Amino acid sequence: MRRSSSSSFFKPLPLSFKTPRSTSPPPLPHSHTHIRHRPLLNHENRLPLITTLVVGLLFLLSLFSHPDSSISHKFQIPGLLPSKPHSTIHIADPMLSQRINATYSDYLHHCPNGASPICSDPSLTPSQKKRYTGLKKQGKFLLVTNTRQIQDHLPDLLNSIIVLIGYLGKDQLYFSILEGPSSDCTPQILNNVLLPLLTSLGVPSSQIEISTDEPKINWSSHNRIEKIAELRNRALQPLWLNAQWSREITAVVFFNDVYLSAGDILELVFQHKRNGAGITTGMDWWKKKPEYYYDIWVGRTIDSGDLFYPIDNPWWTPSSDLFPNSPPSRSKYQNLSPFQVFSSWNALAILSPEPFLPPYNVRFRRGDTAKGECAASECTLIAGDYWRAGFGRVMVVPSVQLAYERDVASDTISELSKQKTRLGWVDGVPPKKYDEKIDWIDKPPDKVRCHPWPEVNGLSANVWEETRWVDPYLRE
Repeated sequence: MRRSSSSSFFKPLPLSFKTPRSTSPPPLPHSHTHIRHRPLLNHENRLPLITTLVVGLLFLLSLFSHPDSSISHKFQIPGLLPSKPHSTIHIADPMLSQRINATYSDYLHHCPNGASPICSDPSLTPSQKKRYTGLKKQGKFLLVTNTRQIQDHLPDLLNSIIVLIGYLGKDQLYFSILEGPSSDCTPQILNNVLLPLLTSLGVPSSQIEISTDEPKINWSSHNRIEKIAELRNRALQPLWLNAQWSREITAVVFFNDVYLSAGDILELVFQHKRNGAGITTGMDWWKKKPEYYYDIWVGRTIDSGDLFYPIDNPWWTPSSDLFPNSPPSRSKYQNLSPFQVFSSWNALAILSPEPFLPPYNVRFRRGDTAKGECAASECTLIAGDYWRAGFGRVMVVPSVQLAYERDVASDTISELSKQKTRLGWVDGVPPKKYDEKIDWIDKPPDKVRCHPWPEVNGLSANVWEETRWVDPYLRE
């Protein structure tokens, strides 16, 4: 599928789809009413005609310019009256404001055509600071990603990192980033802004692994799932190769190229720790108006092993009717309460590190079709391997919702804010009646729905041509 300015091969590919046809209003019917012709420039039509000519000239000028699509203004004439990202981010905390604005200035220095952060205030509320204070005593957390072409996402990522370090402390966070290849500012920002930022905030160099400018992949020579599994393992391998990392890290924060906030990351880690989960995720969206849930190929319900919304054709359909086959999940989702699933990824996953270490040595991988295993996403398979290793407590926290594209992220923030207000959230924290712990089911579904990746190389394939029901994981 096509993705603009985002690393499409690092996020799970849910399905093939047709671009929806655009619709236009029907043409106006011809009128047979007699119209009396008037001079072209009489006093009645001179001003409207001149106005039309001026507007048309401005439009032609705009065709030769490149507007910043990340800026939303009421009136923007590209090229003639160019818009620029906001240079100042207003935050109540003066020290946090100074750090964030200085970092943003560095970002714009290295990426003049970069974007404004989508989150206008990345700081934590007083209630959030109180809610997450226990995390400061619960070990250290690894932020890890494979990524490319994310220059417009980076202001929010940088802000999130600043807030997280300021709240948790410089010794609490580890970083592993594998980037490339990118044709935008991504590698420059990682090397010239993020790395100096981490150093200036006191993060020890022993807690940082950043590798940029990965070579371009010839996808016609690779099975998509196998190659992406390899890249995910390379980004994560300091966890099992570095004794300090293996010993100290208590949660892995593995994220795709979505717009992030510190509050969302902390909420997922908080729920993960509080519930003793093996994997904890949010929700991700392809579109929000109307709703198109993104990670449909990976997610499976705990009770039936079915998709989060079953589809009967190979094209995306609106997913406003999520969990029709799992009433308990549906109810929790509608109340933004955490609920258990068999598998999930949804662009941001908190993973317990133990399964990646001896004696389990779990890795992202391709399905073993020779043993009858489904050729599923590497993210579905990792959930199955967690179940097999005894860490099969997988949960979704629907109050954390993410998007890959800027306009979808804006819609998601807006719609989610309205929903939280209706449900009684205050200061970024849910009411007690919707803040219950998970009542775990320790047995996986008897069977899970399988839509195997065809035995072809390349980035795209139709995974919906075949439907099978298989064991939840390989039993040896």
